[in-house]
Amino acid sequence: MNIIEKIVENKKKILKKNKKNKPLKELKKETKDFISTKTELFRFEEKLKDKTKTQLIAEYKPASPSQGNISQLEPEKIIPIYEKQPVDMISVLTEESYFKSNMNNLIKANQMTIKPLLRKDFIIDEYMIYEAALNNASCILLITGICPDIEEYLNISEDLGLDVIIECHDLNDINLISDLNPKIIGVNNRNLSDLSINLETTKKLKKYVPNYLISESGVKNIEDAQLLKSYGADAILIGTSILKGKSEFEIENYLNQLSYVLKK
Repeated sequence: MNIIEKIVENKKKILKKNKKNKPLKELKKETKDFISTKTELFRFEEKLKDKTKTQLIAEYKPASPSQGNISQLEPEKIIPIYEKQPVDMISVLTEESYFKSNMNNLIKANQMTIKPLLRKDFIIDEYMIYEAALNNASCILLITGICPDIEEYLNISEDLGLDVIIECHDLNDINLISDLNPKIIGVNNRNLSDLSINLETTKKLKKYVPNYLISESGVKNIEDAQLLKSYGADAILIGTSILKGKSEFEIENYLNQLSYVLKK
């Protein structure tokens, strides 16, 4: 069993417990009774329409399978930095075991920012989509090869007013979802089988992406961000290099450098 399979198996156990505490029927009712107070500016798609720059998505990620522990800083320290610095959207990991985060961190983030929020997780059940909507996420991630029914989950998300990033890893993934004409495709530069990184993945797949492309994973420095910008990414999602081994002051400085080089 590889690391992704372990994450999915663990997620199934957590979902079973969550559904026992709050059944899907109850969660659906709460979600449909909930009316978001966010404006259109809270949507990922609206941000991606801005062509004056490559959009910066900054991620809150305490740990990862490839990096181990990344940052000891709590969301109460990180999210206000993302709110006041030139960050366009914010991604919050909510996976519990391998990324050491949870839904509470998304809830906290929502209280500390008015910027668009992505719930980033391994979504394998519609329950998780309703959780995201109820806790005022702007967007969710659906991963090809992991999400059991992308078309159905895309429809549920649209009904709930959520934007969706469909994550692809190669041309075959894009071809499998091409009939859906996805508004946002996330190209993951990380190979999920061996966790290796290849930024050329974004360059190779750019011409096959029908609408907006978000480049995910692998930015180690400012030069990497510039490279992905040159490949035509509409947005770049960065987590580890923003946070790992950095103080709050260093995070602010790095974000300003990233924002500067991503202007067009």
